[in-house]
Amino acid sequence: MLCSPQSPGRSRTAWTAAVALGSALVLLSQAGAQQPTRFAEAATPPPQPTRSARFAEASARAQMPQEPPAGEAAAGTEASAALQPDGTSKTNPSGTPPAAGKAGDKKADEKKEDDKKKVNWAKVPPIFPRHREGWFTIREKGGGYYTLVDEIHGNYSEKAPRYQFGPRSLNSNPYYNYDFRYLEDPKNTDYDWSDAYKRIHFGPDGDFLFSTGGEVRDRYMNQLSGRGTGTNNFFNNFRVRSYGDLWYKDQFRVFAEFMYTDIYDNRLPPVGNDGSGPELQNGFVDAKVGDPFGGPLYVRVGRQELLYGSQRLLSPPDWANTRRTFQGAKAYWANDQWSLDAFWVQPVVTNLDQFDSVNNNQNLFGLWGQYRPREGTSFDFYYLGLAQANTTTNNGDIHTFGSRYCGDVDKHLLFDFEGGVQFGERGTRHALARFATAGLGWRFAEVPWVPHVWIYYDYASGDKDPTGRSGSNRTFNQLFGQRHNYLGYLDLVARQNIHDLNMQISATPTKWLSVIAQYHAFSLDSRRDALYIADGGVLRRDATGRSGTDVGDEIDLLADINLTKHTQLMVGYSKFFGGTFWRRTGNPNNVQLFYTQCSFKW
Repeated sequence: MLCSPQSPGRSRTAWTAAVALGSALVLLSQAGAQQPTRFAEAATPPPQPTRSARFAEASARAQMPQEPPAGEAAAGTEASAALQPDGTSKTNPSGTPPAAGKAGDKKADEKKEDDKKKVNWAKVPPIFPRHREGWFTIREKGGGYYTLVDEIHGNYSEKAPRYQFGPRSLNSNPYYNYDFRYLEDPKNTDYDWSDAYKRIHFGPDGDFLFSTGGEVRDRYMNQLSGRGTGTNNFFNNFRVRSYGDLWYKDQFRVFAEFMYTDIYDNRLPPVGNDGSGPELQNGFVDAKVGDPFGGPLYVRVGRQELLYGSQRLLSPPDWANTRRTFQGAKAYWANDQWSLDAFWVQPVVTNLDQFDSVNNNQNLFGLWGQYRPREGTSFDFYYLGLAQANTTTNNGDIHTFGSRYCGDVDKHLLFDFEGGVQFGERGTRHALARFATAGLGWRFAEVPWVPHVWIYYDYASGDKDPTGRSGSNRTFNQLFGQRHNYLGYLDLVARQNIHDLNMQISATPTKWLSVIAQYHAFSLDSRRDALYIADGGVLRRDATGRSGTDVGDEIDLLADINLTKHTQLMVGYSKFFGGTFWRRTGNPNNVQLFYTQCSFKW
């Protein structure tokens, strides 16, 4: 019997059940691919005459004399007979048209009211433009084989499929933002077996809409000197997600997502994102308030994931086995060019042995706005407040003001600039910290594989006097952001007291394969402050500063393979080469990681 080291009483039953569920879904997908779906007939409409042929036929008919139907001819004869020589009617000598009847007016008004009540399901749910992450790429959308199975069977696609699972195994986008509205388009021909579980209309006049889906995923991790401890660690991260989404018109929404996560064979003490057992990941209610300034305004209350901007400060990171979530309320609004969110939430703390609950000692509140002058280019501006109590050193309020400008020029030059300042109180000291990111990239659109090359500089301030005897605390608080994607896949570095000069090269040899290579050069901002691990805890420190600032270098290699529309395989290798600071402050061994991940989504 294989049990989690952190939960001896938990048997492999959950694993076996999940694998059985995944196997059943794979068989279902294969069966769906072989059997006609409920959309099969709609997917192959009868051939239609060309536009020019229809125009010629209509012109020819217009020039031919037309005979009215028998009933109309009789009515016309009677009407002609009823006319007097001067052209007026015997029943209406004045010749003025009769006034419209009250019954007709009433029917017209009722029709207008009915039209107002109808829901344009093509706009439900309201999906606001997704924020571009750092290192963003612009993928080709032309014809090709978009999955490995399609290439094996010769299933060529004239354009990119519209399924929402994405071309990569990791996808931070919350399920409540997945966009299957294209299924409402009568001209849509992009169907899949899992569409049977999406956008199910029911109830009087079809006013209710229900969708469901989920994921089964497993990742094998092979670490040498895991977390720099010198201990080799081989383990599995396992996850199952499932959600239900119910709408009443565009007025009310109930969304619930359940998730089970666990870790097996781990030799090191677990960290918070390794597993949490069965949990409620999202559970909220939305209510529409109105449509001010040309966009819908909603209020959301309950447990919810938050994702904003580049995700450097707020994200539900998908690399982690658990995904970060919060509990509270927010209001959100958007139109074609502007969006604005206001929220107050408390972070949910993961617990492998009991149901996750909120941290009542932390309150996160803020405003996040975005202006989109054109497609692909955005300007973010935000305020984030974090109130903390009952901690050893971090009591007090931290306020962060920041902004970001990112986009592209003619889909060749890519840019991403972001920065912010923090102030407030931390323990008995004032806090004054800052962070900055600057990135430039180039998309080689005319080169095979369409490579993207990015060069970035990431900075987050550190404290010059960690003893607290003088000045302000200058260690930047990274809040609840994404670190894995930006500061190395080994998760040895946080956005605190760090300089990181890094670059990334990515390419797509085929539509179903993407490859990435990253390089990082890490150094401390303050030699007397700590090197912080990705979750914000202290990894290593030399309070004297004699170990210098050279942390080390890291390389990361990654390949993403789209096996089918629903199945992604990810393979990666990372290695950290310790610098002077690393070798003098703990185990000097370099850190290595090899991993494979397979996910099935529906």
